[in-house]
Amino acid sequence: MLDGTIKDYIDRCVLCWLATQNEGQPSVSPKQIFTYYGDHNIIIANIASQHSVENIKTCNNVCVSFIDIFAQKGFQTYGKAKILSNTQAGDNFEEKHAILQNLAGQNFKVLSVIDLIVEKIKPILAPSYRINPDMDESQMIENGLKIYGVKKV
Repeated sequence: MLDGTIKDYIDRCVLCWLATQNEGQPSVSPKQIFTYYGDHNIIIANIASQHSVENIKTCNNVCVSFIDIFAQKGFQTYGKAKILSNTQAGDNFEEKHAILQNLAGQNFKVLSVIDLIVEKIKPILAPSYRINPDMDESQMIENGLKIYGVKKV
């Protein structure tokens, strides 16, 4: 399900957005520390995400979106999430937690793991790709760098 292209985008993105439900209303929260785990899971660090955690405990249907802001492409992933902590055994908590803690470094303490089992994936594509069908990703990245005033190192 999570193929090489999707994993590449996850590696390139600096934020993802976790959409949960709060009393039937959508709630979207940015998350900085996240990655894939195998071919079917996206794991997200719970650093200060008490509302997201509580929402998932009430309704585990979630969406996680991520885009490369310069390529203006990405993906929406849908599925069921669960909260993994050190108080329960199984689900490879220790390994998933270690991966996320390594990404967080010394700056943040990962309190628990939000583990999304991906069931459905949809691409996100900026309208520019449809308006200018001859434009490829490298051209979009160059345009994005100019628009945001970013220089390559």
